[in-house]
Amino acid sequence: MKLKPSEGVANGSSLVPLKEQLPLDMPLSIMIDPTNVCNFRCKFCPTGDHDLLRQIRRAKGYMKYELYVKIIDDLCSMYETNNTKLKLLHLYKDGEPFLNNDIYKMIYYVKNKKVTECVETTTNGAVLTEEKSLALIESGLDSIRLSIKHATDNGYREITQAFSDYKMIMSNVGFLFKEKERRKSSLKVNVKIVDTGLSDNEKEKFIADFSPISDSLNIDQLMGWSKSDAKDWKLGHTVTTGLDGVTKLKEWGVCTMPFARLAINFNGAVSVCCVDWSHGTLVGDLNVQSLSEVWHGEKLKKFRLLHLKGKRSQIDACSNCDFIRGLGEHDKLDDDTDRLLQVYSMT
Repeated sequence: MKLKPSEGVANGSSLVPLKEQLPLDMPLSIMIDPTNVCNFRCKFCPTGDHDLLRQIRRAKGYMKYELYVKIIDDLCSMYETNNTKLKLLHLYKDGEPFLNNDIYKMIYYVKNKKVTECVETTTNGAVLTEEKSLALIESGLDSIRLSIKHATDNGYREITQAFSDYKMIMSNVGFLFKEKERRKSSLKVNVKIVDTGLSDNEKEKFIADFSPISDSLNIDQLMGWSKSDAKDWKLGHTVTTGLDGVTKLKEWGVCTMPFARLAINFNGAVSVCCVDWSHGTLVGDLNVQSLSEVWHGEKLKKFRLLHLKGKRSQIDACSNCDFIRGLGEHDKLDDDTDRLLQVYSMT
């Protein structure tokens, strides 16, 4: 049985290389974290390592709805100024979004503003009850990624260290998919699993189980994170291809993230990167700044210039980042640093 590949969600033009789009008046995509609390403790995810998070004193909590509204209103102001919609708003970063009871209001609010081409979220599916699925469909969400952890109860128990009911996950996904189909909703249900050492039989089981109840299926490789020296997030597995499963890993000098994307933590602190689990790339605070002020601000400018000057090793979170090695050719900026240095030095 074959996978039903995802068509993906726009993070920018698939035809125009990122370097030809720079500088951007506003990000292509923004990630907002409804909460960095999670009900799982997955071995490949920094949020699952409570001891490590205590060591770096990472705060945890839930985004206040009032702060979220302020952020979306900031986005509206950028849209009005630049007459450009955000390509993707992803309501997810470090935690399980559906632990925040305001998630449905959050989706509805931004969809009603019509300032982004796509609103997406990611969930592990364990708390996606029938009631929540119905509310989710009604919210107007464009796309949801269901992150499956294994294809057996024992595998779930081993990976999540907190949960072991595989059939419950299947049931939750199945209800969501069938109900959105019955209601003729445009919601896309994308199901993926990370290969943590799955056998061929387990992969086939995953495909057979979820193919009838999804719009697309993916088997992803384990992903590296920022501060890769803190822990082996790949669990001892050798990964040779990039985030798209095709691109070979490379030692890029310049990361695409500070030039095209932003990640907003639950407390309004702005990270440059979606894999900034340690909050070591902070460039602003949306409690006291506007989104535009952060995007065009001095902290992000200095961050970009360090990358362009080949000095990203001076940034602790970036110095040993495995995520950058998986970026694709479309995001390559290394061969245009002279021009970009001129451009961003003047902005």
